[in-house]
Amino acid sequence: MCFIHDQLAQAGHTIDYLCADEVPPQFQGRLSRFAFPLLVRRRANAAARAGKPYDIVNVHEPSAAAIAKYKRAAGNPIVVAMTYGVERRGWDLKLEEMRLGRESISLKTRVVYPLTSLWQSKIGFMNADHILCKNTEDRDYLVNWLNLSPERITRISPGADPIYATAAQGRSYRRMEKLLFAGTWIKRKGTIDLIASFSYLAKHYPSLQLTVLGSGVPSEVVRNDFPPGIREKVHCVNTANEAATAQAFADADLYLLPSLFEGTPLTLLEAMMSGLPIITTSICGMLDAIENGRNGLLVPVRSPDSISRACESLINNEELRARIGLAAQADAMNKYTWDRVAAPVQNVYERLSKARQKTPDLQVSRTAW
Repeated sequence: MCFIHDQLAQAGHTIDYLCADEVPPQFQGRLSRFAFPLLVRRRANAAARAGKPYDIVNVHEPSAAAIAKYKRAAGNPIVVAMTYGVERRGWDLKLEEMRLGRESISLKTRVVYPLTSLWQSKIGFMNADHILCKNTEDRDYLVNWLNLSPERITRISPGADPIYATAAQGRSYRRMEKLLFAGTWIKRKGTIDLIASFSYLAKHYPSLQLTVLGSGVPSEVVRNDFPPGIREKVHCVNTANEAATAQAFADADLYLLPSLFEGTPLTLLEAMMSGLPIITTSICGMLDAIENGRNGLLVPVRSPDSISRACESLINNEELRARIGLAAQADAMNKYTWDRVAAPVQNVYERLSKARQKTPDLQVSRTAW
């Protein structure tokens, strides 16, 4: 959303940011789930008292309740609830993973999380003027769960910088040795299935290597999750800037994302822009971006065998690698540059503002969790 709002700023709109690190230290931790929504409301109220009320407040779903429900003192701004993956859907998935024995959730978390977060999301969604979501599944879920009008919800997407295409210029699809997983090393990203699949592939294709980019945990944690015999084939990389990240994508031969739940992952669009052949799960925003067999391969969730078979189909077919990689890159260039993905957001803001008979020069406040 920062990149999207940068596009709006270039169009002349004023953007303010309020982020979680502005919560006073004494209210950090669990209390921040209550402190930050109140901080959002206080910031909007202060702007209204100063005679410069916000036209639009874009607020992440867990923090939307206070400003969406009680906005008169803030000058009655338009409240847009932003979801990066509906948290209730994500919570239901975690509970399912626990029932399947794939993840443990403490009793404390099972009690505290719904009491501190999920109810605020629901109130925020129900009282927001509009909702921005990251995939079609989330949009349909919100319509069915809360009986919302589809017109109140807009699906948007992240984008990718053309630097990823530039870094990968001249990509050769002959080589098939370097697999790339880019994302936080958490179970929601399908790490259990990635480990099982790569463990099989590494034994049958000895030249294969796996790069884990931006894991967010020490490299020993990642490697120790793999069987001892293949840990030396797992390489953890952290990059300092986007140019280095783009080069890491350019150096890879295949992008793997076996996630169980997402919005629309930014790294998926970056992999497309890089021209990588892609294997990902047939859920959430991946279904919106990837057409199975045309610009990537889709596999079921929780299916290491399907991931392995899809990898083998690409390992053994250079023509298929090139065809889906080039198709993915063409789609990214045509659909997922930042100016293109920002347009629907600007259209929503301006349409809502016009309906309120506001001036076209919007002042947008975005809050981040």
